[in-house]
Amino acid sequence: MRYVLILISSYYLFTVYSARNNETVENSYESEKIDAIAFGPPNYQLYEYMKVYSEEYDIPFEYALKCAREETGYRGKLDFKYTPFIDKLRRSYADAYGPLQVQVPTANDMWTGMTITEDMLGYDIKLNVITSFRYKRYLYGIYNDWTKVYSVYNQGWKGKDNINDYARKITGFSNS
Repeated sequence: MRYVLILISSYYLFTVYSARNNETVENSYESEKIDAIAFGPPNYQLYEYMKVYSEEYDIPFEYALKCAREETGYRGKLDFKYTPFIDKLRRSYADAYGPLQVQVPTANDMWTGMTITEDMLGYDIKLNVITSFRYKRYLYGIYNDWTKVYSVYNQGWKGKDNINDYARKITGFSNS
């Protein structure tokens, strides 16, 4: 029953928010600005933020969903068991944080006039999504190839010459 109420409340907040805010999404981050998505459970937040920002940053939404699944086991909007704030998902062995596993130095390279911390990346889903998408858009500007983008996203710069299975799973690329 609790999940039904959360779903109904989230749906209501999202539709009210959408009706009031039909303008385009800003290409900035305003943590003090309240948005209806932030009131939903983490699984809902991640889905909706990826949906909004994949369009803004022109990143295929299906790739965003697959990346979240590879990084933290996310299974979609109705994945109520998704808990990105527990330590094993919030921080990886490579010191990457949050649902899309972004490293702090990379995050700070993507933002000017703002210092990104581990806690910000680990607990602020919206910031994590925007930062990840900014980095992917930056990489796409260099390589113009989504498979290379996800390979570098996963392995660092060595991924540009060594496409891995992670990137292949996300983009559906195969060597055959």
